[in-house]
Amino acid sequence: MGIQGGESFTYKLDLQDSVGDIMSGYAYTYSNEKNDVKASVIANIDRNAKTISLREIHILYNNYFVSKATICLVEALLTYNVAEKSLSGPLNTNTAGNGAACSRGSISFNNVSELDQIFSGRPLVANAIPEVIPVSIKPEVKKPAKVVYDTIAKAKPVVATQIISKVDNITEGKGKTYNWESNEIILEIWDGNNVDNDRVTIMMNGEVVLTNHVLTKERKRLTLPVGGNELNIISILANNEGSDPPNTANIQLTDGDKHYDIVAHNTIGKMALINIKRKIKIKEH
Repeated sequence: MGIQGGESFTYKLDLQDSVGDIMSGYAYTYSNEKNDVKASVIANIDRNAKTISLREIHILYNNYFVSKATICLVEALLTYNVAEKSLSGPLNTNTAGNGAACSRGSISFNNVSELDQIFSGRPLVANAIPEVIPVSIKPEVKKPAKVVYDTIAKAKPVVATQIISKVDNITEGKGKTYNWESNEIILEIWDGNNVDNDRVTIMMNGEVVLTNHVLTKERKRLTLPVGGNELNIISILANNEGSDPPNTANIQLTDGDKHYDIVAHNTIGKMALINIKRKIKIKEH
C-alpha cells in the first residue's frame, strides 16, 4: 500500500468465502507487524469485469500504528491484469458516518496462484489474498498532519422519541446512528415505490444475514441481536439498480415501541450503513 506523502505499508487481507461473490474477513495495515491496525472488511468480486471492490467497515483495534498522513477506512476498486497477473488500483480512505475524505494512495497484489484462484471461482481458503507489495506514490500534500490511523468517526446520535415521523435517507458516505434501548433490532425491508427488481444484501457487523434479496411490496422481516455497548453496524449493499436506478430500499427499524423509517439508495456495488449504539443504562442507588 502506498500513501500520499511517500509512505508505504504492508496491507494484508484474511478473507473467506461468504455468499456468492461476496467475501468477508479482516485487513491488517502495518510497517512493523507488531504495531498493526485490524479492520473488518467486505470484498465484492466481479469475475466478468475482473475487479474486486474492497471496503473496510470499522476498526477493531489499533496497536500503536502511526503514519504521517491521515489514514482512515480503506476503500478501493482493484482491477486484475490478466497479462501481468497482478491486481491493483487506486485507494481512498474515508471516515465512517460522514464519509469525509482522508488520504489517497494505491494497492498492488501479485501472487499469481492466489489471484488465479479468486478469479477462477474456485473455493477460497483463509489468507486468500497475499500481503501487498509496497508501492510508493508522489506526495499530494506539502505538509501532512501527524496523526495515528483513524478510528471510526461516529455520527451524531439521533435521540429516539416515541413517535418518529421523518424518514432518514442514507447512501454511501451518508449513514445514520441510533441510540438503542432493547436487546434486538426488528428490521423490515421492502420496495415502497416502483417495484423494479432491486436486489440487496444485508450484513450485520460484517456477517451476511440476507443475500441478494429481491425487494417487493411485501416486507421482509429480520430479527437481529444487539451486542454489548459496542457500535453495531448494519450494511445495505446494492446488488443491482433494477430497471429504475438507483437501487432504493425502504427500511423500518423497531426498538421496542419506537419505529425508525429509512430509505437507502445506492448505485450497484455500493453500501449504505446504519449504526446501532446500545444505550447505556445507569443504575440508581
